[in-house]
Amino acid sequence: MLQEMSDVTLVRRDDIPSMRTVVVDGVEHWLGHVKDFTKNAPLTQFLPKDNRISMAWVRLEAGERLDAHIHPVESMIVMCEGGARTLGDVRETMNAGDILLVPPGKLHGFIGMPPSGFWGLSIQFDSRGLYEDIADPWATFTDELEQQNGAGSVVEQLLLKNEEYMERFDKHRLFAMVRNGLLSDAAAKRRFLDCFQVWSNYFQKMVLMRAVTARQKGFDDLAWQHLYEELGHNQSLAKSRDDLQTVFDPLLEATCSWFASKMEHIGEAEKVVLSHVVVEASATYFYKHVQPILAQTDVKDHFDVHSVVDEDHVEMGYAFLRTLSIEDGHSLFEIQHQGWAMLMAVMARIADLTVHHTGGGAEASAEKDRSDAVADAVAV
Repeated sequence: MLQEMSDVTLVRRDDIPSMRTVVVDGVEHWLGHVKDFTKNAPLTQFLPKDNRISMAWVRLEAGERLDAHIHPVESMIVMCEGGARTLGDVRETMNAGDILLVPPGKLHGFIGMPPSGFWGLSIQFDSRGLYEDIADPWATFTDELEQQNGAGSVVEQLLLKNEEYMERFDKHRLFAMVRNGLLSDAAAKRRFLDCFQVWSNYFQKMVLMRAVTARQKGFDDLAWQHLYEELGHNQSLAKSRDDLQTVFDPLLEATCSWFASKMEHIGEAEKVVLSHVVVEASATYFYKHVQPILAQTDVKDHFDVHSVVDEDHVEMGYAFLRTLSIEDGHSLFEIQHQGWAMLMAVMARIADLTVHHTGGGAEASAEKDRSDAVADAVAV
């Protein structure tokens, strides 16, 4: 029976306290903001006591992550503001008005999308909220699931490993430098874009080489679809600038060209891993950090497009790999490791060239910077 209230009451979202983390089996997990309705007295009084619906606001900033997990009860997440990328069994983009329906025991999670993350409403049709009892949360995360059930198939192991690489790449020093104002200087911004153009050109060569060397049905369809959706983006980027300067740097050339050259020598599944699991996944983080800084420049269209489309290209590869039956994944893990190491080196060199060109590159520090580039790669 509904608890009667004497007056109409406005409950603001800020009136509900936030839970930021939860401890499950001794491991602390990040939640972003979870605002359980039962933590607010007027809402608790208003909600029916029997057979009630449990509700909580869920908030993640852009780039913040709620790791994939399961609940023992069905859950419905309504996207109210902003957008998110879903993790787990379904990897899609959710926008305001979209609803994710999660049956009991099904893997799901979220990453807040640029520019402002999301606010969502989490709803359960049970007698208690997922985090209502913080000492006994109804959530099991992927690390606990792996301990219970093993790591799963070769492909799932590969994709789980990719989460580690992506988290490490997200912390790359280039992105830290961008956050600290590297691109606020006009000369630095031009130099950065000049260097990025080199990578963009070689990326086009990579997707082209992959398509023309594809030999197996299914793999070639995927390769040509990828090429079709990426073709000419480097040229449109170049044409959007009237101050483009050609950059030749031996280290940048060598690291960027490596990706195209590998397409001639690796297997079809390895090409999928390098193109989608590594390069496209890295792009989601690159554009997350850089796109907001370039939102009001001539290159805005290129960065706006890629801040969205690259997520789709990651899922394109993930979904395809899940259709394959792979018993020996050694070569897949090896190209994954090599690809992330080379990407770390590419980004390190772009950072070095940008800083040196704009007054931050004293000759005495050159050797240290070269060592840093190598260390970035080896750390992967």
